[in-house]
Amino acid sequence: MVSFSVRHDPVPASVKIDLELHKPYRTWFGLGRLRCEWCNHKWGAHGCPRRRSAVKLLASRIGSDSLRDVLSTLIGFSWGGAA
Repeated sequence: MVSFSVRHDPVPASVKIDLELHKPYRTWFGLGRLRCEWCNHKWGAHGCPRRRSAVKLLASRIGSDSLRDVLSTLIGFSWGGAA
């Protein structure tokens, strides 16, 4: 009998989808303010609310402190209560 091994991905698919769909765009022919392409919320320093929550959930799933530090440096986010 053959046994199959399926890798378990600790990051939920909803997080990956939110990070892929929620991206900024500029209104008024590229001259206006940044808004989210998917949910049309105002784009803040860390993105729209859905993207912020997806990034926090991603950080909570990362077990390595060094990877979490790299993410915080790249994104400019303090993970606070996500750990």
